[in-house]
Amino acid sequence: MLLSCVASAQSLPQDIKDSGKLMVGTERDHPPMEFIDAKTNELVGFDVDLIRAIAGKLGLEVEFVHSRFEGLTPNLQSRRINLIISGMYDTPKRRESFDFVDYLSAGTTFYTLDKNTEIQEPKDFCGKVVTTNRGTTYPDSVKKWSDENCVAAGLPAIDVTTDTDMASEFLYINQGRAVGAVQGTEAIPTVLASTDGPFRVVGKPFTNVRIGIGFNKEDTELRDTILKTLEDLFKSGEYLEIVKKWGLDASALDAPTVNAGDAP
Repeated sequence: MLLSCVASAQSLPQDIKDSGKLMVGTERDHPPMEFIDAKTNELVGFDVDLIRAIAGKLGLEVEFVHSRFEGLTPNLQSRRINLIISGMYDTPKRRESFDFVDYLSAGTTFYTLDKNTEIQEPKDFCGKVVTTNRGTTYPDSVKKWSDENCVAAGLPAIDVTTDTDMASEFLYINQGRAVGAVQGTEAIPTVLASTDGPFRVVGKPFTNVRIGIGFNKEDTELRDTILKTLEDLFKSGEYLEIVKKWGLDASALDAPTVNAGDAP
């Protein structure tokens, strides 16, 4: 394993070797993937632990560059960062610009306040306002679901609005600006535990996606080095330890994949 890590480190791009640092883009309000610990004011989460484990094997430090989710893509394109790890879904549309090394599975899920008794099944959202995180795949996924399940059944479409993060999502619902929202299955435990609720899930996940680390397409050396190091973490059991720490057992993969997401 040590020899493997040394070999992987040698295959890093020269500019990263020279700096000794990995510039990582993340959006810091997506628990349990990445968020600020209220007690320590430190960035924590599954993605944080995973990328630090990868970087540690390569002898690199990690410098996190924070932005809203919609700012991650331009930061990568402008090379302000080397990669994105922020609960980002690997989709065909995103793969037009980026490559992904996938490390978790996920699905998009509706939820609402427990007291919203008029919402008992997903179709009860037809004709109502549902909020989603801006810059994510969620708005398009909800619109697609609405077309197939509301409009196709002669029901009014879901009115999709967007917000900036999970905190604003909770605010919209509690203020009555939206009757519900969607999140990935990886974030649903955090939603259900939130003191802004109580919330409850409505129906089953309506997409099946993979979460990946995003790279510029021309950065094949970096992509392949990260992939090899991640494969080593899977084999050693370190990946599964991080998965269990953050309660993401149901989202774990058997092995990392490249560009394997098929959700819109």
